[in-house]
Amino acid sequence: MEMSLTQWMALGSGAIVSWFIFNWISTPSPKKFTVKAPEAADPKWTGKVLENPSIRNSCDPSNIVCYDPATGFHIDTLPSPSAKQVQDLYTKTAAAQVKWSKSTFEQRRAVLRSLLSFVLENQETICQVGCRDTGKTMVDASLGEVITTCAKLRWTIDNGESVLADDYRSPGLMMMYKNSRVVYQPLGVVSALVSWNYPFHNAIGPVISALMSGNGIIVKCSEYVAWSSAYYEKIIKTCLSVNGVDPDLVQFISGFADVGEQVIRSGVDHVTFIGSPTVGKLVQHNAADLLVPCVLELGGKDCAILLKDTDLVSTIPVLMRGVFQNCGQNCIGIERILVASEIYEKVVDEMNTRVGKLRQGSILADGEGVDCGAMTMGTQFDRLEFLVQEAVSRGARLLRGGKRFQHPKHKHGQYFEPTLLVDVTADMTIANEETFAPIMVIMKHNGPEDAVRITNLCPFGLGSSVFSADKELAEKTCLQLRTGMTNVNDFAVNYLCQGLPFGGVGISGYGRFAGPEGLRGLCIPKAMTTDRIPGIKTSIPPILDYPIKNVNKSWKFVEGLNNTIYNPEIGAKVNAVIELIKASL
Repeated sequence: MEMSLTQWMALGSGAIVSWFIFNWISTPSPKKFTVKAPEAADPKWTGKVLENPSIRNSCDPSNIVCYDPATGFHIDTLPSPSAKQVQDLYTKTAAAQVKWSKSTFEQRRAVLRSLLSFVLENQETICQVGCRDTGKTMVDASLGEVITTCAKLRWTIDNGESVLADDYRSPGLMMMYKNSRVVYQPLGVVSALVSWNYPFHNAIGPVISALMSGNGIIVKCSEYVAWSSAYYEKIIKTCLSVNGVDPDLVQFISGFADVGEQVIRSGVDHVTFIGSPTVGKLVQHNAADLLVPCVLELGGKDCAILLKDTDLVSTIPVLMRGVFQNCGQNCIGIERILVASEIYEKVVDEMNTRVGKLRQGSILADGEGVDCGAMTMGTQFDRLEFLVQEAVSRGARLLRGGKRFQHPKHKHGQYFEPTLLVDVTADMTIANEETFAPIMVIMKHNGPEDAVRITNLCPFGLGSSVFSADKELAEKTCLQLRTGMTNVNDFAVNYLCQGLPFGGVGISGYGRFAGPEGLRGLCIPKAMTTDRIPGIKTSIPPILDYPIKNVNKSWKFVEGLNNTIYNPEIGAKVNAVIELIKASL
């Protein structure tokens, strides 16, 4: 078994350097492969402009209309699979998984090394495909699609075996003659129902964990990114094939809600869902009917707390990225900025200047001069405008944006203006509902305790951040927040630390993916004991053998046995031994 980086780190900095050198020299060269990029990934490509773009055509509801939300270009029309097709794919995956479950960790690493090599060599195309399907920018795609995927691949390659190796546990004094361990065996065929905001990473991430843990997987991709998901599936299947693995081990399916329900009911052994609380409840209900375990990642309303001694020079750029990365379409995007009253106006003024300079457009069609892309879903504008206006009607100040944007060039693109909304209070709707949009919400607090109180009023509890020059105070504040993840003087870096579990509390969901917890969560943790000392086995003493000859003596025997092993007092132990002897005679 290979030592993981974590194990080497325990030996010191010199060992870390040695690990990198050893890993670099000893790692086999990955098998290379190519996948032809789709024509529409070319920035020069243009298509027919849809005047009222929608993923579903009422005249043909069984097909998915794929279009570029930044330009309105029609990309393709793809069929949504039938229930029978979903079931057939499950059958194929289950058959392929039987063989894969017997694969070695080195065989699994080989597949992931090939995938990592491909991602690094083709990251521009991967990002261009994502930009075409979602309307995001290339920088946003790289940060959310490529870096995160590479981090997950690297961590899994380096640590997967040690995490899933047999875990020996103490048997306790009573069972000291036994070896006790946990064996992590693959569940079988797992599934992931993933969101559209990062189509490459959201689909590939669960595949990485499934493959390392010996599972097959069905990924139900969002209908909003059906076109890009088809290309990403080719990457995975080609990678499997060149490494001698049955490509049926991994299946991507894009379709509407009924397809997701069918995936859950197809026979899968686990469900990971990334999406909204409303849909998450439906997923949970469908899975509960079959007692299929779930991990639900249901979004967030992440807070960033700025204490009065915050270094604004370094913090404000982090907040800008935290709010406007991917046009705010991030589950761990910053949706609430709680600023100390002492620095409140200074922060508002600086944000007003910066937000006012943000430029919108299509990075593929326009090239330079684009900070924020389009909104992938064009159905949320009425809701967003309502949330902003409701806050304004109750005392909030709208300094920038607040409404949909009519792009002068891309008239059928889906844009929402970068928005700055200040003086928001905890009782306003926009402080409690996920916007998933380029909306910066600034709130005021009167100290750490007040900031914690305001933050914890929100029903979401995914990620969080606390900024302060006082590290000890920042850590103390972080630990009082009712969230699944937190950062001191940073935002969302939990997910680049792939050794950490990812997930939230409250209506942000339950369960964890990423880290050892996520990898082991795709396995059966089988508890197992074996004889430790040759010739010594569990034997039933005559006094306890059925049929029991003397109930009173039998009781005295087991009572004495319990006190001998577990009673901490020496006198009680001595008396217990005497009782054992008496009962045995």
